[in-house]
Amino acid sequence: MTRLKRGALFIGPLFAILCPLLLHIPEHPQAPFMLGIALWMATWWLTECVPLAVTALIPLIAFPLTGIATAKETAPRYMTSIMFLFMGGFLIAQALERTGLHHRIALAVLSRFHRSPFQVLVGFAMSTAFLSMWISNTATTMLMVTIAVTVIASLEKIFDAEQTTVMGSTLLLTIAYAANIGGMGTPVGTVPNLVFLENMRSTDPNMAPSFMQWMMIGMPMVIAGLAVVLFLLGRRVRSLQWARGSVDHLDDELKALGPIRPDEKFVAWVLGLTAVAWMTRKGIEGEAFSIPGWSTLLPYPGVDDGTVAMVAAMLLFLVPVQQGKPILRHEAIGRLPWEILVLLGGGFALAMGMKHSDLSLLIGEQMGFLAGVPLPLMLLGIALAITFLTEVTSNTATTQVMLPVLAAVAVAGGHDVTGMLLAATLAASCAFMLPVATPPNAIIFATERIKMQDMVKAGIRLNLLMPFVILAVVWLLRPLLP
Repeated sequence: MTRLKRGALFIGPLFAILCPLLLHIPEHPQAPFMLGIALWMATWWLTECVPLAVTALIPLIAFPLTGIATAKETAPRYMTSIMFLFMGGFLIAQALERTGLHHRIALAVLSRFHRSPFQVLVGFAMSTAFLSMWISNTATTMLMVTIAVTVIASLEKIFDAEQTTVMGSTLLLTIAYAANIGGMGTPVGTVPNLVFLENMRSTDPNMAPSFMQWMMIGMPMVIAGLAVVLFLLGRRVRSLQWARGSVDHLDDELKALGPIRPDEKFVAWVLGLTAVAWMTRKGIEGEAFSIPGWSTLLPYPGVDDGTVAMVAAMLLFLVPVQQGKPILRHEAIGRLPWEILVLLGGGFALAMGMKHSDLSLLIGEQMGFLAGVPLPLMLLGIALAITFLTEVTSNTATTQVMLPVLAAVAVAGGHDVTGMLLAATLAASCAFMLPVATPPNAIIFATERIKMQDMVKAGIRLNLLMPFVILAVVWLLRPLLP
């Protein structure tokens, strides 16, 4: 354990002790306790001196002891409907991996995009981003890097060592960056998106966007982000050329898979129908039109995206399409990322505690001077700050800490809560500069085909450009959200 982490072990609890002793707010007696707990959790989360899930359990102990909330009020925050949306998405992702359908999808795209070095980048970027919308960016990157390594090996027969190095490093960077960007496309693409949805529900249940409404923002963001990545990295391979058919082994790999199997077809149907059900559940509201969602046809209200996810998961556990057995079995439950689920719950409990103790209200009042800052400038500042902060901290922990604070600032300053939280959430997926920033970055760096200076050079440019892309997308498309 480093000296920083050892120090954080003591500094975190010290905040929790000193804040109530040094601060006295008669109108809001629980606020000093909540501030100490929030600083404690933020210190441990940002330094990772203990496992993230351990820090997430602090509210279960601290809230009842300080009067912020009872145990019965706190515990349900650890298993909200958002959790079941995440669990269902992850179980579908396991089915994709178990049947190998994700491999077939990737090869199907790449077999159509390999006529030039730039086309290869486009094919890998599209495949990676699409898969990352539905399965974890870590699993996506592992798959795509496996395919990329075979492509790079074939390039050694076409290019000299220097050209192969350039093409190889550019291809791997494209994969990592596309995996990060692809997660912005759907609510289940990455954990910060779920943190955003729960914070919006805590602020105002009517303001939380539906799956379709998120995608109306997320998909343009993915397209714009990939365009920026391909523009910056594509310049590195413009001078490279190869003979037609030199990488046709991608076609051979796809043919070797044979016709699509029944289990793959079943998972494709489940994924497709689930996505359609998510997107059409609430319908679309416009100024001059209204398209009702299918949930309005049900006899009772209450169905949400978590319900849809669980229906899909149940089908994967029950229908025997893989040699007389269902695709998912008992071990799939054990493979769920329980640490992330507990981490999410801790963040939701933290947001609830800040609201119950009125700490969020006090923070908002102290930030009242920001009321005069133009919204575009504030959105850009938030996106820049989060982008560089998430280079050295977990993007989940960053959003867990920052979104409740930003919500309070927005409410107090009369700013658009949705716009501010959305900018911060999208920026949390924009860590491109360092290997430690995200698992995709670490995976491609571990191939030893990427130099640190190459990643930093490409990454810092993206870190500076993507906040402007986020600002443009949020500013132009924000009216599509509640």
